[in-house]
Amino acid sequence: MTKITVGRMWYKLSKEAYFGLKHLIETFPEIEFDFHLIINEYDYQDEYTDKIKELNINLTLYRKEFFIDYLKSQYLIDDNYLSSMINLPHIYHILIGHYLKRVKLIDYMISYEYDVVFPVSDIDELRKCLVNKIPFGIIEPHNPACDKSLFLQLCQNVFNCDITNYILNKDKGFNAGFQGINLDLFNEFLSQSNFKCLLDIFDIKPLENEDGSKRLEGWNQTLFETQEQSFYSLMNQIYSKDNFKVLDIDQYYFWPCWDGNDEFVQKSLKSKVLHFTGHQKSIEWYKFMDKYLA
Repeated sequence: MTKITVGRMWYKLSKEAYFGLKHLIETFPEIEFDFHLIINEYDYQDEYTDKIKELNINLTLYRKEFFIDYLKSQYLIDDNYLSSMINLPHIYHILIGHYLKRVKLIDYMISYEYDVVFPVSDIDELRKCLVNKIPFGIIEPHNPACDKSLFLQLCQNVFNCDITNYILNKDKGFNAGFQGINLDLFNEFLSQSNFKCLLDIFDIKPLENEDGSKRLEGWNQTLFETQEQSFYSLMNQIYSKDNFKVLDIDQYYFWPCWDGNDEFVQKSLKSKVLHFTGHQKSIEWYKFMDKYLA
């Protein structure tokens, strides 16, 4: 049986988390998943928190404070930076990947959000990627710039050159919520000095200025909020090279499922994998989750 690590930060161990764990392991019974999850509200408890314990899965949970201590002890990161991390919570998605590579010596990780849904069983292309630990991405056809926010930062601060020719899919954007990641992309950032170069790639300044005005708005705010997505997508392609798999865009894609826009909803529901992104979740996600758990 193939063993695959899942690394991500989730909000809390609630009904949504229970669904995400149960749905993934039951969709891919031929895979033994090893979950490593940072939990934002670690002390949250409800009936589903107990149900998660009954799933009999490999599950390691981390408080965010664990990674604060990790950065302090292993990389001598100062308190000023650590206190600023609250401005970019997605930085923890980066930290869990780095930790799994450096400490656990894991080479391949699945990034998986609990609002990712597999509505059909005919997902052989995806199943092959997972079983063989092939790095893969699923495209957001409506937004080819969704993973480009760190492009210039990577060019200037990491590779010291134009990385355009190293990106396999220049005109496509990949979703970060569900992606097969080659953790070798962290190889250059394992030492103390280079790890600090990794952190410098990300903007973790507050979104608001001291006077209360917004530092970033509109598209610039979107670029800020998609830094983690950009890092994993671009670096995964560069370090995986010809081994990076773009799942068939006609069958696997992430399209906005916005309630009130029936055209978008119907387009979204035709994909073999759905990711219900955004702060306001579509009613379609709750319908699927409730039916699945009934």
